[in-house]
Amino acid sequence: MLKLWRKYLELLDAELSAKIFDNLKNLLVIALLFAAGAESLHGDHRIFLGLFVSNLTGWGVIAVSALLLALNMSDGLHRLAKLRYHTALQVLLFLLYLIVALRVVEIVWSYRAA
Repeated sequence: MLKLWRKYLELLDAELSAKIFDNLKNLLVIALLFAAGAESLHGDHRIFLGLFVSNLTGWGVIAVSALLLALNMSDGLHRLAKLRYHTALQVLLFLLYLIVALRVVEIVWSYRAA
């Protein structure tokens, strides 16, 4: 037990909590961007002084958020690959990313519908 506690303290010294919170913050922002892009697909109004239709802008925002999600996820998975038992942690992180991202999109859609 003492060995696990020392490893935990080493990870805290390496700013583990700051990295986790930064990664989670990025995930939430990306999920909100995705929800905003998906929501603009339902509108018929023009954006940017009438130059773009909302569908085009919505797909653009979705594409950018998908690219940012892939970048954020690959960064998190790469950092986990350096740890012991990294495969299990990587699978767990991937599932957590998927669940949190889908849930944030659902929450944004439910607030928008209300």
